[in-house]
Amino acid sequence: MTILSPFTGEFRDPDRESAFQAERLPETRRHARTLFALSALLNAIFLISDWRFAGTPHFWVAIPARLAVVAGSLLCLALWRYTRSFSALERLCFLWQGITAIGVALLVSSRSDIALFVLVMLPLVFYLVVPTSFRGNAGGGLACAVAMLTGYLAPAPHSQTAIGMVLAMLILHCGMWMAITRHNRLQRQEWTAGRLAQAAQAALANSLDALERMFMAVPIPLLVTRHDGSILRLNQAAQDAFAAGSDIPLAHVEQTYVDLPIRNLLFGMLQREERVDNFECRLRRADGQIRDTLLSSRPIVVDDTPCIVTSVVDITERKEAEQHLERLAMTDALTGLANRAHFMAAVTQTQATSGPASRLVDSAQSAILLIDLDEFKRVNDTAGHDAGDALLCAVADRLRLALRPGDLVARMGGDEFAVLLTRLPHADALPPILARITDHLHAPLSYRGRPIEARVSIGVALFPDHGGDVTALVKHADIALYHAKNSGRGRATLFEPALLANWEREATMLDRARHILAQERPCPWYQPKIDLATGAPVGFEALFRCPTTAGAVIMPADIAAAFEHPELGPAITAQMIDGILADCRRWRDAGLPFGHVAFNVSGADLNDDDFADRLLRRLADADLPPSIIELEVTESVFLGRNADRVGRLLQRLSDAGVAIALDDFGTGYASLSHLKQFPIDVIKIDQRFVRDLETDPDDAAIVRTVLNLAYSLGIRTVAEGVENQQQVDYLRAGGCHMGQGYHFSAAIRAADVEAMLGRQDQFRQI
Repeated sequence: MTILSPFTGEFRDPDRESAFQAERLPETRRHARTLFALSALLNAIFLISDWRFAGTPHFWVAIPARLAVVAGSLLCLALWRYTRSFSALERLCFLWQGITAIGVALLVSSRSDIALFVLVMLPLVFYLVVPTSFRGNAGGGLACAVAMLTGYLAPAPHSQTAIGMVLAMLILHCGMWMAITRHNRLQRQEWTAGRLAQAAQAALANSLDALERMFMAVPIPLLVTRHDGSILRLNQAAQDAFAAGSDIPLAHVEQTYVDLPIRNLLFGMLQREERVDNFECRLRRADGQIRDTLLSSRPIVVDDTPCIVTSVVDITERKEAEQHLERLAMTDALTGLANRAHFMAAVTQTQATSGPASRLVDSAQSAILLIDLDEFKRVNDTAGHDAGDALLCAVADRLRLALRPGDLVARMGGDEFAVLLTRLPHADALPPILARITDHLHAPLSYRGRPIEARVSIGVALFPDHGGDVTALVKHADIALYHAKNSGRGRATLFEPALLANWEREATMLDRARHILAQERPCPWYQPKIDLATGAPVGFEALFRCPTTAGAVIMPADIAAAFEHPELGPAITAQMIDGILADCRRWRDAGLPFGHVAFNVSGADLNDDDFADRLLRRLADADLPPSIIELEVTESVFLGRNADRVGRLLQRLSDAGVAIALDDFGTGYASLSHLKQFPIDVIKIDQRFVRDLETDPDDAAIVRTVLNLAYSLGIRTVAEGVENQQQVDYLRAGGCHMGQGYHFSAAIRAADVEAMLGRQDQFRQI
């Protein structure tokens, strides 16, 4: 819908028309004042010319009419100053139009030569000159024309020219109507365009002002630069960062870059008008600080000049935090050493820089040492975890002192440490380093006045002799460490292929044992112990057997490594005890004289302080006396720092009535003092001495010595591996109490024990 009336050229909206008139009011008032003044002046001049009518009747009409017009004009001129709105000014103009139209209508009644000119001219003045609205212009002009025609035609209303004059006036008024409508429309269109232009300029100014305020308020430094690097604009953040406090104003971004190659790379990208995102570089601030930043740049055009706008994000604190987190992630919190991740990364880097190409010119080797504290758990248990932490820190400090500059020490976790030795000229350079490490670590240590023994086992693998990648090296060093701990601890072992074969064989045994515990049903089989004096069975040894669904039987030798495993060993023993107690309960209920049942326990079992109480509790639950159980232990359980704890556990069982047998006597490292120190009730002579005693004088002498020793100490004896009657006779003659072996019976199922106990007479014939 158009906003202008097609008939008047004015705004259809009254408020908008009022706004138009109000905005033009000062100009309209000046126009009206000029009109009133000229009207008074010109009519005063015409008053002089009206004296030509002197002596005629028209004189007394013309002079008063002219004087009325002059007076009306002067009156309007006087009232003009009180007009403060367009409507008031318009009413004043209506007054002037009325006075002027009536007065001039009287004047043209003379039908003088100038009257016809005035008849046409005055309506034109009303249309074109009077500063009113369309109704004032058109209405005043039309009313003036009617008044003028009336005055002109009054003397001769029926003249021949009357109709022509009326038609001429109508034509004139139609043209003036169209003219004034067009004039009004053009004025208002111009005014509207001007208002729109002003609004656009104001909006643009506001936008520019807002953009300027936003540009200056952005907390991230923003720079507008030309392609040559000269700076066109800086926001406040950029000024504070790069220009504040500087004696020399910042005029070129080149002043801020620290690394010239990085600067040249960035300038090249910008000059090619490439988009730059997250470009990392170092910038120098006004105060001289070097800051790490990320730059992002975009090409823009400013005043027809190609420019670049760049944002600068300070990431110094973020990088410092990342580096701090990286250090934390690569450092052990307790000891300050490198952690596992750091160590593995260092080994990988060493391998990468020590490849075949480098070894052509450098024959140096590197080595991985895995170090494990022996009996660390005992320190925690006896002295407390704070003592354990102090021990770990002391080991870390001593390792730092023992190693060369450039060697890396790490804590892999728990009580395990690792060392990366580099620049070894040859393998012979390793033993002195190992000796220095053990000397430092085995030195006396005390915590709060309490001595703490720190001994370590070390596994060593060389690169590239023992592995070409970090996984293989660590695995082989771990295998060497495993061998060192199983060989008596407190020593260093260098990896060799035979250790890997042994480790894989033991790993296979452990995997098989895990499968047995999860999927199969291991159970005890029983080998009888025969009283050599009477030939009757006086007890049994429970041996591990695991019949499989395929019909085979898994023997102890098939999973030998599992019995000493800290988890698998106790689990197997627990299942064996369950089976033994169930069988003993059944035999006892059946009234069978089975004597006692012996079974083997390992060091892994005896390292558990609760083992004795748990066994006695299970015996009580089964309503069985402790005397029916005999524990067989090997000499190895008395070695090492756990001997006192093992001794207390065995004494607890012995006091409760459980017999203790020393198995494989003479084959280990035990001293004779152990027979006095620990509660040993039975000595079992190893089958290696029994097997050839009738043909080998040395074996016979050993057996005779053991029997004499046991007799002197009041300890019962059992000979293992008895396979013929000659051995039985020799042992009986030597005073051996019991024998077991294939000569009497192999290990049999629990069901077969019941049948055996029912026909004991066959044994008495032996």
